[in-house]
This record gives sequence, C-alpha cells and structure tokens, in this order.
Amino acid sequence: MSFAADVKATPHLDGAFCKGLGALLAVDRARVTKAASTRLPGSVNVDAALRASQPDAARWDYVVGKRQGNREHLHWIEVHPAGSTGNINEVAAKLDWLAEWMRATPLAAYPKQIVWIASGKSAFNQRSPQLRALANRGLRYGGNHLSL
Repeated sequence: MSFAADVKATPHLDGAFCKGLGALLAVDRARVTKAASTRLPGSVNVDAALRASQPDAARWDYVVGKRQGNREHLHWIEVHPAGSTGNINEVAAKLDWLAEWMRATPLAAYPKQIVWIASGKSAFNQRSPQLRALANRGLRYGGNHLSL
C-alpha cells in the first residue's frame, strides 16, 4: 500500500498527486509547517481534483501523506473561515461529504487525522462546545496553523 499508488487508483484523483506539500495553494501552504525530520511523500488538492465530477458537493480541501516509521498516515486538511458559528455548520457538511466519499476509496484504509485550519480570525477555541461536537466526530480544530 502506497499513498501515491492509492491516489492514482482513486477515481478522479489520477494525476492530482504532488510531491511534499505541492498540492496546497501557496496561501494555504503557509499555514502548514513540518519538522526537518518529517517525511511527506505527497499531497492532493481534493477540492480541485473533484470539482468537475462533483461541482455541487461540499468538498474537502486537501489530503497530505506523512510517513511515520514504515507506514503512511493521511492528514485531511480543510482550510476554512472560522469567524462565526455558521462556519462550523459548513465544515460539518464538508466532514459528512468526506466520510461518505472516502469510504469508497483505497484512502479509507490509512490511519488518518482530519483537521480544520482557520483561514482567518477565529471566533472560538478548542474548548468551544461547537468544536467539541465536531471533535466527537473525529475532527481536530488546528486554529490558524498545523504542524506536521
């Protein structure tokens, strides 16, 4: 099992794999850092890759592969505003879409972390009841930055 091969085998993602954080838009890449020792085999802009096949879906933004020991782990990253509680409902809809879409792909078999990164000022923190509800569904709120 390899992240790159499984991306290629996933419908509509063939050709979307980029090395390292290359699939992230520059503005979003600035919100993600990695330690010098961290190995990132690649990334995919899921939103862009699936835009044509699912134009009306609440698509997730990115998936980044991270090598940990001899296994690859996936970090599903959504960069989205966090300025109001309405944004929580939007991210919840994206989380629903991700869970449904991922289920039918080879990417579902990987250990994963699902993260929301705020694209601007945040109206809440980790202890917010609304965020706790999303955390119970497997989502981690990363604030304005994610360290891999």
